[in-house]
Amino acid sequence: MKRIYLLVFIALSLFFISLGLIIFFSPYGKGDFYENRFLKSSVTISVSKDSVYNVLGNSENARKWSVFVHHINTVNSSQIMDGTVGSIRRCYQNKDESGLRWDEEVIINKKNRTRRLSIFNMIHFDMSADYLMTDQIYEDIENGCKLTFTLFFVVSKDIPFMNEIKMYFAAYAIEDIFQKNLINIKHLVEEGVYYQRVHSFLKNN
Repeated sequence: MKRIYLLVFIALSLFFISLGLIIFFSPYGKGDFYENRFLKSSVTISVSKDSVYNVLGNSENARKWSVFVHHINTVNSSQIMDGTVGSIRRCYQNKDESGLRWDEEVIINKKNRTRRLSIFNMIHFDMSADYLMTDQIYEDIENGCKLTFTLFFVVSKDIPFMNEIKMYFAAYAIEDIFQKNLINIKHLVEEGVYYQRVHSFLKNN
């Protein structure tokens, strides 16, 4: 009987140690961008930030650079210009619009500086959460610009503990997607008509 208790104790200890290491090394954590925890990925681009800003403001371009989204449909472009405050778009993982999908609304738009999107209506995800935001941040650097993607929960909301835990785990995969997307964006903007994808889709979509 004592051996069983010992094995259970060892198993539980290993579980909590593993959980702690995953959380400790997760890309989702505190930093100098926001008060709350966030995920961040950046890339430097040898083009002015206004060019990058304009490319990302056109939802049709997502088909060229995203490794996760097949296409994006604007929902209210007849009333509000794509990429501006109040613009809503629907993101589809697959060409036939099956599988994962979600909506995004631009809630902050500072030209050539920041574009913030609220993420909602997440469909068919294994893990999903409310009050998610993502920022596109554009900064001047020597000979070009720096583009940063972030993902975080709305700081003013009471986020359930389990949603925070889920984000620690999901952040590893999300960071990989962000990094691949950013590299594709870099080449798309720098190469123009000569652009060829560096990173292909993560699945056959």
